[in-house]
Amino acid sequence: MKKILFLCALMVLLAPEVYAKHKCPCEKCEKGGFTDSLPVMSVAQALKLPEDSYVSLQGFITKRIGDDKYSFTDGAEAITLEIDDEIWHGQTVSPKDKISVLGEIEHDDGVVNVDVKSLRLVK
Repeated sequence: MKKILFLCALMVLLAPEVYAKHKCPCEKCEKGGFTDSLPVMSVAQALKLPEDSYVSLQGFITKRIGDDKYSFTDGAEAITLEIDDEIWHGQTVSPKDKISVLGEIEHDDGVVNVDVKSLRLVK
């Protein structure tokens, strides 16, 4: 009985390690997710939103201005994007590439920026 309890306890402890290494062969598991119907808005509209509002923007990154900060424009106005390394997913973007971003508005010392949660190239 003690051996069975020991094995059960060991399985419970090792289960997270087993699931963390699991790789699903189907593409849906690797690329899937929920998307809602958040409309694309202008940077001017995004600049007026309160903290923690979700935004969808399309435009161009014009330059890097810090470790994870980038200047972004929709052609009319500019806003700062904060893009963590894992958000890039291996994509390379130049100022000529139109992108779509989903993110959350942040207000830092009176400056409005977008904490990017998703970024993709627009074809």
